[in-house]
Amino acid sequence: MKTNFLLLLVLAMSAISCMGPGNHNATAIKGEIMAVMNQQAKDWSAGDYEAFMKGYHNSKDIRFAHPKGITRGWRGVLDAYKRNPKKSRLEFSNIDITPLSPKTALVFGRFHNYVEDNTYKTGLFTLLVRKIDGQWKAVHDHSSDLPADYKEK
Repeated sequence: MKTNFLLLLVLAMSAISCMGPGNHNATAIKGEIMAVMNQQAKDWSAGDYEAFMKGYHNSKDIRFAHPKGITRGWRGVLDAYKRNPKKSRLEFSNIDITPLSPKTALVFGRFHNYVEDNTYKTGLFTLLVRKIDGQWKAVHDHSSDLPADYKEK
């Protein structure tokens, strides 16, 4: 009886360890997430904020923390972006994607927003992304501004 219990325990522990964060293709996950981010940069730069928002989970539960406060919900984030009448070109740099599981990742990076009135805005962001219905979607975005003349150290 003890042998059966130990065997069952070992099998259960093996199954659990196979489901952990180490059992995923990190390279594929990073490539899929970068493809979403590259598309978002193109959509933003084209002034298509609704297309840009396809990179976010369409839910009232998403949260966007930014220098002016917190915006909740997909619609709230979209509406905030639409209130800005100035077109701009968006770029990302210093992207670091850390897969946490086959369906969850943490994304850190820097944004560069070149506004049509020749102003420049830059900052850092951290995204929690999840694979939902086969697509990577941000469910939490925390962004902070940096001085325009900030240089990486």
